[in-house]
Amino acid sequence: MMELPVFQALDLINGKFDWIDEIYTDSIPEEESDYEGKTICLITEWLNEPTYYANHTFKGWTVGVEIQIFYKLDNDVSTLDGEQALARLFVDDNWTVEQSKNHIKDPDTKQVTKVFYFAKDEIIKEGN
Repeated sequence: MMELPVFQALDLINGKFDWIDEIYTDSIPEEESDYEGKTICLITEWLNEPTYYANHTFKGWTVGVEIQIFYKLDNDVSTLDGEQALARLFVDDNWTVEQSKNHIKDPDTKQVTKVFYFAKDEIIKEGN
């Protein structure tokens, strides 16, 4: 059974990066109040569709996740090194980097943010 893409990504990232303080899936909880004091990673689904059509059916499924990183204000981590390690982790797990957006500064919180889009193809085994 295939796990939803957000949980595949969570399993992949969880506990691997000490510069990420919190990881959330789907949305950041309303009770999260320390946006500026933590580096937060938000994982959401952006792609989930059939692929590899043959013999009037599909043989695979393409899944994708959006990874949004909200850096704490006093970030003492080399941002680029951490982001490259994160992208490499996904690539090593057979994901592709579909997009890597530029850094932007949130006008309200003044936090630097970064967004990645990762995707991968899952082959459906016969009989599923």
